[in-house]
Amino acid sequence: MILLVDHQDSFTRNLEHLLARFDEVIVCDRLQVDSSLIERCNLVVLSPGPGKPQDYPETRALYFQCLGNKPILGICLGFQLMLEAEGAKIIRQAQVLHGVDTEIEVNPESATYQGLPRNLKVARYHSLQVDPRSLDNLSPTLKVTAHDPIRKVPLSFEDNSRALFGLQFHPESFLTQKGHRLIENIRCACLDDIGESRRTS
Repeated sequence: MILLVDHQDSFTRNLEHLLARFDEVIVCDRLQVDSSLIERCNLVVLSPGPGKPQDYPETRALYFQCLGNKPILGICLGFQLMLEAEGAKIIRQAQVLHGVDTEIEVNPESATYQGLPRNLKVARYHSLQVDPRSLDNLSPTLKVTAHDPIRKVPLSFEDNSRALFGLQFHPESFLTQKGHRLIENIRCACLDDIGESRRTS
């Protein structure tokens, strides 16, 4: 089961439909997630949402509750929230990108982008970004796996040792190339050879 933690974003249901191709999906508001839901799931997905990571202290606490126990994928706001919790700084970017597809450069050797080309077009809906200067604060096991080649903004990460993944862009959008494959790759990276979660509560 995939637990999709909802931040009341208009993209949540689209994301649910994409995730449902891979497993049963339970959508739950961030304020209503309980330990039984976490125990039942084999992947926690932190949804997009309005505002900034500091607006969601409950999700930050949930992140630390799941860290080391369950694989976690953060998308857009979720991506920012995870990196901020890990020590990165979130800042306002010079150009607001809402409903824009831009080409990004990826690491095709990463788990996230296995079998995909080095350049992909993805859908971006964000006015905040990770400050690249703060990446030195992160754990050495956490690797940036894609960036904006023009603005040098980090756009995805993974930490395979802790089963952590993040996408600043929206894989569920029709503007994103290979969105289904991205989720498939991350899903496979979170499971062992017999299809069980690599981490259990």
